[in-house]
Amino acid sequence: MNYVRNKITGLVVRLFVMITIIIVSISACDKSGSEEVTIKVAGLILKWIPEDVEANYNKAEILIREAAANGAKLICTTECFLDGYSARNLELSEDKLRSLAEPIPDGVYFKKLRKLCDELDIYLAAAITELDGEKIYNSTALIGPDGKHIGTYRKKYLWVDEEGIYTPGKRIPTFETEFGKIGFMICYDRQFPEAMVELKDNGARLVICAGGGDYGAKNDQVVSQRSKEGNVPIVYVHPIEFLVTGANGQILKSTLDGNQMDWKGDKTVWGRVEYYDLHLAGIK
Repeated sequence: MNYVRNKITGLVVRLFVMITIIIVSISACDKSGSEEVTIKVAGLILKWIPEDVEANYNKAEILIREAAANGAKLICTTECFLDGYSARNLELSEDKLRSLAEPIPDGVYFKKLRKLCDELDIYLAAAITELDGEKIYNSTALIGPDGKHIGTYRKKYLWVDEEGIYTPGKRIPTFETEFGKIGFMICYDRQFPEAMVELKDNGARLVICAGGGDYGAKNDQVVSQRSKEGNVPIVYVHPIEFLVTGANGQILKSTLDGNQMDWKGDKTVWGRVEYYDLHLAGIK
């Protein structure tokens, strides 16, 4: 009888130890996943050169290298930065726009961006005009510090002038990074609370919004409201503005650069880098 009792006691003890180890492991994982971090985010306030992909890439590479040298870990571009948001020109033919678009992840310039991320050990949110077969998308692609393509978001809510030019995306995903899940909006998306609902449901810890439309006080109010609704910071990057809003909707930084979105030849306004040390609170 004592033998049986001791055997049962031993089994109970071992079971208790195993359960304790599992609980501690899960707790450690939860703690790691909810760790508070601060990352240096950089926005490329890059003036567009419509229909000149090579010139836009060359300008961007200089600024990306500058941002990385100054400690930025996550670098973000403006909307459709490679082709200079050429879709604004409603007289531009669809074939011409298609020729300016990049397949993801194997486009010529997208491969250069991937190589650059690998070299500089950075994350890059590259907002470009994407070509997929015959379809054209207004997209943001996330590249990791190893140069791998993490994922692509295709603009879901198209501006009226974009309809019939771009194909709308169907969902708003988030992507895993060492900082937690990052999600994207592109310009007009920010006008829709539904966009933030979807991002929140998908666990976004940070939202990047590449812009090319409104800027300034009116825009800041909209972005601030989306942050508050989703309880998540937003980094908004536009040829004229760099804006960061906190999870509570507070405007943490708002910097304007004139009123010119295109580069007209004056090299003093060709573009610059803006930075913000962004604190990401633990995930609850």
